[in-house]
Amino acid sequence: MVRKSLPVLGSALLLIACASGPDARPSLDDAALMEEIQETLTGLTEAMNAHDPDLVFSFYRQDPSFLYLGCTNILFGWDTFATRVGPYYTANTEVTFQQEILNIQILSPTVAVAAMRGSSTEAPALFWTEVLQRNEAGRWLITYEHESWPGCSVPRGPHMGTEVEGGATPPGGNDRP
Repeated sequence: MVRKSLPVLGSALLLIACASGPDARPSLDDAALMEEIQETLTGLTEAMNAHDPDLVFSFYRQDPSFLYLGCTNILFGWDTFATRVGPYYTANTEVTFQQEILNIQILSPTVAVAAMRGSSTEAPALFWTEVLQRNEAGRWLITYEHESWPGCSVPRGPHMGTEVEGGATPPGGNDRP
């Protein structure tokens, strides 16, 4: 029995050794990139708590390709997002945010994904997924954001309120069946 188990055990140990090898640990470059992204996301939280929309928006890539998904509400394009989100920070100055970075995955030297958990004084549980891209100046900017919280309504058919800059209908439309 032991003899038959040795090849299996050896294979398992080889797999574990490979999985825990240098590719499984962040490289020195990845560690530096992770630190940069952590600083960016910490700065975002500080900006949110400063209630200054311009400061908050400085952490985002401000172009038509920006995408925000809040629970089940999709906002296509920077102008749509800024118009809807900007007034929140000036109208709700008593709200404060806390965020904890759960994971950062470096996809390339210029693209990363971060998962965060947090809360605010009006929502006890918030969850964010951020896709960040490093711009030409070396600054990390959020290009896609998904924010959710417990109790999000379940979408009925295609998402109502889905908008594209310029009033165009997104692929799949926005009418309910």
